[in-house]
Amino acid sequence: MGKTILVTRFSALGDVALTVPVLKQVIAANPGVQFIMASDLKWANLFEGIDGLVFQGFDLKKEYKGFWGIIKMFQFLRKKYTIDAVADLHAVLRTHVLRTLFFFSKKKVAFIFKGRLEKASITRKEHKIYRPLSHTTERYLNVFEKIGVAVNRQHAADTRIAIKKNVGIPKKIGFAPFAKHDLKMYPLDKMLQVIHQFDREGVELYFFGGGVVEKIFIEEWNIKFKHAMPLPANAELKKELEIMSTLDLMVTMDSANMHLASLVNVPVVSIWGPTHPFLGFYGFQQDPLLAVQENIECRPCSVFGNTSCWRGDHACMRSITVEKVISKIESSIS
Repeated sequence: MGKTILVTRFSALGDVALTVPVLKQVIAANPGVQFIMASDLKWANLFEGIDGLVFQGFDLKKEYKGFWGIIKMFQFLRKKYTIDAVADLHAVLRTHVLRTLFFFSKKKVAFIFKGRLEKASITRKEHKIYRPLSHTTERYLNVFEKIGVAVNRQHAADTRIAIKKNVGIPKKIGFAPFAKHDLKMYPLDKMLQVIHQFDREGVELYFFGGGVVEKIFIEEWNIKFKHAMPLPANAELKKELEIMSTLDLMVTMDSANMHLASLVNVPVVSIWGPTHPFLGFYGFQQDPLLAVQENIECRPCSVFGNTSCWRGDHACMRSITVEKVISKIESSIS
């Protein structure tokens, strides 16, 4: 096994966040080995304070954009680091090219098996085969095994999240009702009814969302709800994680905030519609019983929620009652 391992995972925040517990586990099992995490520059805060890991960020929209940007990235990495092996946790065109360049440089390489056919068997319209597939973190670990890196899965099991039970007052609840794709969002009119139920003495409400439109909604909610606790203006990811770590509970969609809350050991009540925890993207070591979902025949219809509703009525989300979500939150903070 080499002494320096390059790890690549760009793109979606949630998927990048899932690399963090894996890297911690792998680093712990391989003392003396240096790991270089190559990712989007804006995700640097996720990897702060991890001994044995060097984060190497790239601006993928400017200097390292497109095909020639990949070539430039390869040249930069080869010059700056003595890389012995590459663990590709993304397996998209960018990382395919980058990995191939290292392969032709006689470096050991491996890439993630995404299980697309398995996922298709669950999301197809008819004759669905319902079964829990490997979690994304397991698929990440498999990549390291392929390049000869020690993987101690028992250690991973021993580091499961210790659910926090804050006996103090107030209870702090975070709400992240947004998602990259609209179909993964619980209807906002219903979510506002849920939030209203907890706008009471003894509870503090925190709202999370990074998009321009999302921030407009959040600004309105910070005024609308009496017990809202506004986040600092233009808070960066690091600050949001610090605030999130103080919560008693997060309420999210199948979204990046579910994974961010998991990183800071906060239990998550997650609401699922067109996607499904069986597809391998559930919050890392979160309690499966905290997932809120309805067993509608057509769901799941998508791996990522980036499709249109086959029924046309978004029943997978709209059939989830406000009372069901409230009950799950109440039982989680009691």
